[in-house]
Amino acid sequence: MGLNLLITGGSGLMGSNMARLVASQFSVYAAYCSHPVQIPGVRTMYLNIKDRQGTLFAINKIKPELIIHAAALANVDYCEQHPPEAWAINVEGTYNVALAANSVEAKLIYISTDSVFDGERGMYAETDTPHPINTYAKTKLEGEARVQNLAPDSLIIRTSFYGWSVRDERSLAEQIVRDLRAGKSRQGFADIFFSPVYIDNLVEVLIEMYHINMAGIYNVAGSGRCSKYHFGKEIAAEFGLDGSLMQPGSITEADLIAPRPRDLSLDVSKVSREITTPLQGVREGIKRFKEAEAGAKSSR
Repeated sequence: MGLNLLITGGSGLMGSNMARLVASQFSVYAAYCSHPVQIPGVRTMYLNIKDRQGTLFAINKIKPELIIHAAALANVDYCEQHPPEAWAINVEGTYNVALAANSVEAKLIYISTDSVFDGERGMYAETDTPHPINTYAKTKLEGEARVQNLAPDSLIIRTSFYGWSVRDERSLAEQIVRDLRAGKSRQGFADIFFSPVYIDNLVEVLIEMYHINMAGIYNVAGSGRCSKYHFGKEIAAEFGLDGSLMQPGSITEADLIAPRPRDLSLDVSKVSREITTPLQGVREGIKRFKEAEAGAKSSR
């Protein structure tokens, strides 16, 4: 079927959707650790990236031409409470994947995060200096460093995405739809800003970036900036739900363990100059998110 592609974190939102979307273009292997997953047209496999020898063995057996490293410990508050575990997965695990990618001369795409910035001003460009303010973000930035040192021709992607999950863990957008459909009031932070990108759009861009052999650090996010509250209001409007159930809130009133950056909006002009696939705005992305709902539910 063509090139071998290995996706780590195959049971997560990023990994499962990536596998689903590119199954017709690559021979796809989706690796999981704690949550076995089945995806049509995709070979799934167990892989614990904390196990260096196991990771090297598995990747040398598959010999992928492309590895998309999406596996991570991404629960921000859990990471804050369990720094050694976050380090073991997000830093050492990433090192192991990069080491294995090197051993088979595979192109590596590392999915990082917008959270490497402190959120003091927003609309961050790739040239801005990262300043992570919580454990999750610090470990993801350290992961970036491991990838750059071992695989300088890799792609490092800073992003914030949403979509439909294959498991019961629901993304922010899914939680909003679920709560509003149930008639529940939901608070959205009016003072937290980001540049959300719909997962299918993100995958389209990543595949183009791979095909034209791009390398380095890139922001790949939505073309619009919005607050979490505004994001919820846009979802309500597109899904025909009661937007008055979305209530504006403030991060200062939230009972969160880890500190959160205020404005993680990203400037995507660098990648937009080099690709033909458009990065869509908030409204365009949510429209695609709604259109994909029936298919997403049938595949669960």
